[in-house]
Amino acid sequence: MIRKKIISIGILLLLYSSASAQEEKKYSVSGTMGVSYEGYGLSRSPDGWMGYMPRRPWNQVRFSFTPTFNFGKNFTLPFNLNFATKATNFAGAYSGIIKQSFGQYLTNPMNNFGINPKYKWAELQLGTQYLKYSDLSTGDIGIFGVGVDLRPKTYRIKFFTGVSQQGIDYFAGPPSVTGAFKRQNWMFQLGKEKEGKYLIAFNFAKGKDVPSSSSPPPTTIKPQEGFVMSLNGEWTSDKGWYIKAEGAESIFTKDLTTPLDSGKSFNNPFIDAHLSTVKDYAVQGSLGKKSKNFDIGVTSKYLGAGFQTTGYPYQQPDRLDYTINTRFNAWKNKINVVASIGQRVNNVSNTALKAKQFIGNLNWFTQFNDHWTLNVNYNNFGFQSNSGINPFGIKNVSNDMGINPTYNWSNSKMNHLVSLSYNYSKYDERDVISGATTSNNTHTVLLNYVPTFLTKEVSPDFSVLYFYNSVPGIKTTLTTISSGLSLPVAKKKIRLRGQLQYTIGKLDSFSSNKNFIASCNVDVKLNKKLTWATYMTLNSFKYGNEIIPNDARYLESTIRTGFTYRFQAGVGNKK
Repeated sequence: MIRKKIISIGILLLLYSSASAQEEKKYSVSGTMGVSYEGYGLSRSPDGWMGYMPRRPWNQVRFSFTPTFNFGKNFTLPFNLNFATKATNFAGAYSGIIKQSFGQYLTNPMNNFGINPKYKWAELQLGTQYLKYSDLSTGDIGIFGVGVDLRPKTYRIKFFTGVSQQGIDYFAGPPSVTGAFKRQNWMFQLGKEKEGKYLIAFNFAKGKDVPSSSSPPPTTIKPQEGFVMSLNGEWTSDKGWYIKAEGAESIFTKDLTTPLDSGKSFNNPFIDAHLSTVKDYAVQGSLGKKSKNFDIGVTSKYLGAGFQTTGYPYQQPDRLDYTINTRFNAWKNKINVVASIGQRVNNVSNTALKAKQFIGNLNWFTQFNDHWTLNVNYNNFGFQSNSGINPFGIKNVSNDMGINPTYNWSNSKMNHLVSLSYNYSKYDERDVISGATTSNNTHTVLLNYVPTFLTKEVSPDFSVLYFYNSVPGIKTTLTTISSGLSLPVAKKKIRLRGQLQYTIGKLDSFSSNKNFIASCNVDVKLNKKLTWATYMTLNSFKYGNEIIPNDARYLESTIRTGFTYRFQAGVGNKK
């Protein structure tokens, strides 16, 4: 049905654009088009060893076509067509698929088919679109369908409907196919906005799986349905003060195969209540002031335990966040700081499992003089969830800190840049069965040296990396040295880039494993509009005695080559 709508609207659009073109004085077209081929090879030793599996298809061809047609000043017709000849996923719903249906091909994440004709304030959206309406309604998924974005004066009217996932049958294998249910979506926004001043908008979004769309159905996935409605608003003053707020209600069914529940009354015509249907709320807001050299603000977000949307499928519910955010420049703009500090309360609905977690983020850059700079960063990230069927809930908390000084100097022939970076990462994870928390600690040191010749076209670089990771009972170290070289040849019509990398890794007391990687880029400018790019890489890995069979190895190779053509044309005064 959606396909027929798209075809019908497309025909009307072509007729309209042809009529408009007769009236306009000028039109033009510009963009790129290209084709590329990727070949993959893998050999393993000893024969029959399956410890390392292929990561890509043996052969893949990709096409791209992204023109933009301009008819006068008011009408544009952009195309975004990027597609591959076969499914490439090695995990998820598309893994193992050999022959795709037409619908699966259109909605495969590897492909993108989009057309967005626009006349003044009216835009028609056809094909694959990634649309964000608000932070709590929808904005994190790609949908293949049809919609409009209308902006007459200060009014905002948006609507889109389509399919985010085609039905895929489960197959035990080999190779196995996880399978998926077909998911149909629609979204609608009605609001009023003056950019940079204010916004108020009502948002509605729904996604529903079709249980009969896959046969046999997936064994680890249940068909779901979700509806969310929200109201969001923004206001900014001429002096830099701002207020942002959004409130939302979600009604979500976790399993459509459960019976209908007449005891639940949601007074919502868009969704039926099942035994597994839950209604909950979310709200977020921020208040602050921005200026040239100083920003300050506060932000808070609450997501109920049952708040879930199909537009943000990986959003963590049942939490309360509040932070203070700032940005400032100092010391004649030689110091730039962006920072936030706050707290997250996880499992808000469960008193026994409720836990508070520090939230922090810092990026501090200082330029001491023309030679020395220093960048310091810190980030805290994590989440906790309720226990569910396990004795303990999930707890993952990561703390990362980095220090990066750089020094540069120059003479009449060369510029030199030396950069040293140190990063420390501490990751704590709780076992959901025993409740024990393990720490994963990582230290990384990277030294880079980049000389730049002022009188030559050669551009080399050198680096040394040391990596140390420890978890209870296991220690891993990696030492990597690498060097690259880039230079133009053939009167700068060809640019060559080569990279060599050698790594020695060691796991506890086992013998060392060794990894050698060589890569080469060749970019050829055939003429002003046509380029030919080729990338080749060779990856040789030899294990120590940490696996069986001992001293196993593999050789992996990839070649990617393709042509890109840039075009631009236009016609002036037409009769």
